[in-house]
Amino acid sequence: MESSILKKDLKDSIMDDGKKSQLEKAGFQVGSIADFLNLSQEEQSKIDNIIIRNGKPIGVCECLGKGKEKCKGNVWVRDGNGYQKCPYFEPFDK
Repeated sequence: MESSILKKDLKDSIMDDGKKSQLEKAGFQVGSIADFLNLSQEEQSKIDNIIIRNGKPIGVCECLGKGKEKCKGNVWVRDGNGYQKCPYFEPFDK
């Protein structure tokens, strides 16, 4: 029960300048994941466009949520004959 309360409290937590400076003085690196891992813009966009199914990442799709003729993030595109895989989807298990 305590862990769910803790997660809820952390979700609403906002980093202000005072907290940031205290963490940096203590030796922690403060910033985004992309800064920490030195990711390029292309690598960052791939992370943002990962498709997860049943808790596992299955691939990357560049058209996440863009609407008609696109997969909307679920890898499937509806056409006149039913559903087909999105042409922009790149699976990890090639």
